[in-house]
Amino acid sequence: MENIYQIRIHSRGGQGAKTAAQIIAEASIEEGKFAQAFSEYGPERSGAPMKTFLRISEDPIRLYSDVQSPDMVVVLDPSLLENIDVANGLADKGIVLVNSCEEIKSLKKKISKKKCKIYTIDAKGIAMRIIGRDLPNTAIMGAIIKLVPLIPYEHAIEETEEMFEHKKLSKEMVEKNVEALKEGHKNIKV
Repeated sequence: MENIYQIRIHSRGGQGAKTAAQIIAEASIEEGKFAQAFSEYGPERSGAPMKTFLRISEDPIRLYSDVQSPDMVVVLDPSLLENIDVANGLADKGIVLVNSCEEIKSLKKKISKKKCKIYTIDAKGIAMRIIGRDLPNTAIMGAIIKLVPLIPYEHAIEETEEMFEHKKLSKEMVEKNVEALKEGHKNIKV
């Protein structure tokens, strides 16, 4: 499994984690890589905690379980840090990306894995400013793409446009989501 980059996303239903993972997987496949993206739900309702899993590899992926040992953990809703050990199974020197304005020093106290690298991005703020709603998925996608060199930036933009056009979003909303992705790519805090 050393050739597979694994990401686990902790979010709440309605935040767009499933869509973000699908877009990243499709962009990776367009680049000639292999990818998987799928979600695990608790109670299927908006706002309920959920996990989304993403794998990317240069080689075929023959693993079909959820991600137990991620290289990266993404947290779309920072309130989940209070009740869930999001870093459970995280690889040594793994990455934790949190949608938060909170200081990294403060976040370290909430994350069990001490040898991880923590990054933050105000994906909610970017979404509110650009999209007008708390939909952090495209901004967080930009940050993921910046941190994981396997994921092609240009293909992610193309896949975002295609996915949201397919979902019948207006041209303006498609453009705003692409803008949020680009902002997320530029605004990671270390």
